[in-house]
Amino acid sequence: MNLLKETPKLILPRGYISWSQLNCFLTSPARFRKEYFENGPRLTSKYLTFGKNVHELIENNKYKEILPDLIVYDTKELEIRCSVQGVPILAFIDSYDPVKNVFRETKTGIVPWDKVRVIKHGQLPFYAVALKHHTGKVPEYADLDWIETKEGKSEAPVDDFWRTNETELNITGRLLSFHREFDEREIEKMEELIVKTAREISEAYINFLKEI
Repeated sequence: MNLLKETPKLILPRGYISWSQLNCFLTSPARFRKEYFENGPRLTSKYLTFGKNVHELIENNKYKEILPDLIVYDTKELEIRCSVQGVPILAFIDSYDPVKNVFRETKTGIVPWDKVRVIKHGQLPFYAVALKHHTGKVPEYADLDWIETKEGKSEAPVDDFWRTNETELNITGRLLSFHREFDEREIEKMEELIVKTAREISEAYINFLKEI
């Protein structure tokens, strides 16, 4: 069945589909309902907060002393709003090279990334789809940079994001980069997933609105 045909009018809780919405709906429809239909609190943790603040360091060019080997393209936090077969999507790409039309995604975390995890990570094809519809060309590749994070006991409370409650999170300085190439078949597969999921979200949201 070809899903990439004219999409009927959609009613989406945010008016668009992002990677976080797509992933949340596919992994936990109940949590999606609470967060996006009922406007409940978003899932958060000290790890997500830590990662967000590290990204802010990179965006503000304050990372070079602690991460001297990290490659960051000139265009940081590229916002893309476009449409995939009638489905509005939103993407924020960590850093983008407009000359080569390639991008980099940066991750923090205690659990190491590896090649298999990178290949399976749907965020990269989602962003590749966004770039395809934004620029008219599929990016040839992307790179994912994993910034190793360690957790340990904190000797004293400190009011900064490096320390949270009784434990502290720290960047070790170790960096692993993974190269990820794209092909047209997986891009088409992601486009189909975006359209299919958007339709399912719209149907569920319409039913939710009828209940209230």
